[in-house]
Amino acid sequence: MDTPYNFLKDPNFIEWRLFRTHEQNKFWKAFRENNPHLEPYLKDAIEQFSSITMQDPFLSEEIKQSMHRQIVQRIRRRKTIRRLYLYSSAAAVLIMGLFVGRFLLYERTRTSLHTYEEQSIVGQELPKEEIYIISGEQKTSIADNSDIQLTGKAKAVIIDSTENKQELKLDAVAMNQLIVPYGRRSNIVLSDGTRICLNSGTRVDFPSEFKGKTREIKVEGEVFVDVVNDAKKPFIVHAGNVAIQVFGTSFNVSAYKEDQAVTVVLVEGSVAVKTEEEQAELQPGQKAEILEAAITKEDVNVSEYISWVKGVLVFEETPVLEILKKVGRYYNMQFEGSADSSLNARTCTGKLYLSSSVDSVMVSISAISSTEFQRNDNHIFISNKETAYELKPINE
Repeated sequence: MDTPYNFLKDPNFIEWRLFRTHEQNKFWKAFRENNPHLEPYLKDAIEQFSSITMQDPFLSEEIKQSMHRQIVQRIRRRKTIRRLYLYSSAAAVLIMGLFVGRFLLYERTRTSLHTYEEQSIVGQELPKEEIYIISGEQKTSIADNSDIQLTGKAKAVIIDSTENKQELKLDAVAMNQLIVPYGRRSNIVLSDGTRICLNSGTRVDFPSEFKGKTREIKVEGEVFVDVVNDAKKPFIVHAGNVAIQVFGTSFNVSAYKEDQAVTVVLVEGSVAVKTEEEQAELQPGQKAEILEAAITKEDVNVSEYISWVKGVLVFEETPVLEILKKVGRYYNMQFEGSADSSLNARTCTGKLYLSSSVDSVMVSISAISSTEFQRNDNHIFISNKETAYELKPINE
């Protein structure tokens, strides 16, 4: 447990912050005394948890204990040891992730709560692929979650999760490619110091050094970019038919081939988004959506679009199929549902902490969407529960 996010994925930590029993307080007091070097990380995790916690004046102790009993009952209803483990590890995660402001966890749909058809969505785990850097005729395999740092003079240093370093020679003239398949993620620091986080299913074309009057890269998939400012050498991202000119800033670009639109979400600074027909400038907290050559702008909650960088999915009134599409990219799974399935119209709001286990995430998704899932080898079947419930906001 060497980072705050490991604490946030620990069911014991989450249950402690939710219910604060005498036994839990005693355990964590001893833990803090025995692990003083982890105290800063534990404090960070507590602060982050506080923004989405149940410890709210509108929530009585009776309500909290009622919810705790519901979690326990869910665990006990599972007949196999495997499902018992999954529900006990995931229950606290979904509770923590789905209490936002004064709202309880709720399962919201745009269809009738009592007339769901017995239809299902099927997910299939796909074969794992490797991350590659392609430079000229050279193809180099890269470990998952590695950091790649361009050092100039057509060279790169690759640092994996165990801090092992590998030096790689790059093509000094042609564009190089970093290819991150579904189920993998990576990071690269370009020769000017600009940092790019690559989500699953992403390719970035980049030069070993920026030698001209501009700094240009090409993106397919999703990236979060933190650009080093250089007024004399503009930074330009090409994504399909869209050009994004950057003025020292951080922003997110999503440009998957299978998606109809390209989206650009600005966190800091300013960007100009251009197509053949239109141009728009964004301010922090705005999103541009580009469909064909048309650009539309709106104000958004940026955390919904950049939280994936920290292993979290944030969603608000998001269709279940859209959530499954993002989860599928993250874990290299393909979900398919029938066109007339009632699940297609269902929407959810909350947070998912993306653990190493796709099963734990599926438990959380099932809880917030009032669905059930079953695994059969590498297939996951998602179907409606017999009854769905909706919990209203408190005191409203």
